[in-house]
Amino acid sequence: MWIAALVILVTLGTGTALAFECVGVKLPSTIVICSDPELMRLADERQDAINEARGRIGEDAWPALWEDQKAWVRSYATTCGVPPDRPPPIPVPAPTRACFKRAAEARIAYIRSYNPAPDQPAPSSSAKLDRIGPSFDCSKAAAPLALMICGDPGLSQLDFRFNQAYWALFQHLGPGGQAELKAQDIQFIEQVQQECGLPTSGPLTPAAWQSRDCIKDAYERQRQGWVARLIGPAYEEAVRQPERHLTLQKDLQDLGFIPAGPIDGVYGPATRTGVAAWQSRHGLAVTGLVGDAEARLVEQEVIANPVPDRGQSNLLGSGTGEISMKNAGGVYVVGVRINGTITLDFIVDSGASDVIIPADVAMTLARAGTISRGDFIGDREYRLGDGSTLKSERFILRELMIGDRAVQNIVASIGSVKGEPLLGQSFLSRFASWSVDNNRHALMLGELRH
Repeated sequence: MWIAALVILVTLGTGTALAFECVGVKLPSTIVICSDPELMRLADERQDAINEARGRIGEDAWPALWEDQKAWVRSYATTCGVPPDRPPPIPVPAPTRACFKRAAEARIAYIRSYNPAPDQPAPSSSAKLDRIGPSFDCSKAAAPLALMICGDPGLSQLDFRFNQAYWALFQHLGPGGQAELKAQDIQFIEQVQQECGLPTSGPLTPAAWQSRDCIKDAYERQRQGWVARLIGPAYEEAVRQPERHLTLQKDLQDLGFIPAGPIDGVYGPATRTGVAAWQSRHGLAVTGLVGDAEARLVEQEVIANPVPDRGQSNLLGSGTGEISMKNAGGVYVVGVRINGTITLDFIVDSGASDVIIPADVAMTLARAGTISRGDFIGDREYRLGDGSTLKSERFILRELMIGDRAVQNIVASIGSVKGEPLLGQSFLSRFASWSVDNNRHALMLGELRH
């Protein structure tokens, strides 16, 4: 699926009209667009705006807008409830189409008003562009301020960090100060709209986008003000890197302390109750805050305990499992669900030490928030079939699901962009036995080893 997304990004980068061709489309976001003539018209209008902006700002400033646009393309469908790896329901629900329309209109307004400062450098090719945030559901956004935050990756991440500090301070103050903090937050939103000249209702117009820098500065000042009031674990939680902040919330959910639901980085009541329960279970001071010491313990528990105490096994089912294989260009492969996010066809390769994930797939998992910097465990040198060696980064995959079998905490390595996903020994050796039945074209998996 990432290949289709990349094709769309390349098409946008050519500067030619998008002119959607809806015959045989498979990308979920494109299916939604092709289901509605108005969305198709807005897609072409957005491309026209990009072409106009490129001519207006010049080639020196163009890379910055292009990187910003790619980040938006990677994220807007997900914020409207359409994941990148599953087709939307047909007919496409009206709320989904309405969310796509609002996102498109907001983006067009942003592009048409885009005018970077002359001394603003373009981001380097290695700059981090993954979409993180905002802290609220963009599918329900209606006010201009919310639409602006949803339409701009930079503001989305700033809103995420703004609320990261808010919820740390909320927990730090306790019941005695929480009501006052809520009032301050409401007052801040009203004040920033007034000071930055942003209307409180109505569509998001190109003129409204002129207040973008004013809003950015106001949010950052308020965030810093809240952070300055924190000490100890509350401060450590508030300034933690967003990727790790999200991963820790997911870890606590995987360990059974947070109910099933979206991982959004908002450490509200449900997350605080889960943190408190986890601290109580481990005999720690019950603060509901995730300081650096707590964060390390959570991460160690997830990696060191493949079968957490949560009433379920790493392996769903028992006995010998038979998973059908299919012929893909002369090679037999099996479908594997990675971190509950994407499903890919893997070649079963007992000669590979680890599970091998192509670099493009690893990037997709990172953008989806299912792997982060904290999952990486160092490099390893591998000997290839031709006798040469290759150094590759290794990391932990939280779950691989094959058939009805799920195994957690699998060591994986990053392979070549042009390589194929390989199901190596770090997965196969977790079973007491395994084999390939060439007559029935099936992978046979025995009991899980403990």
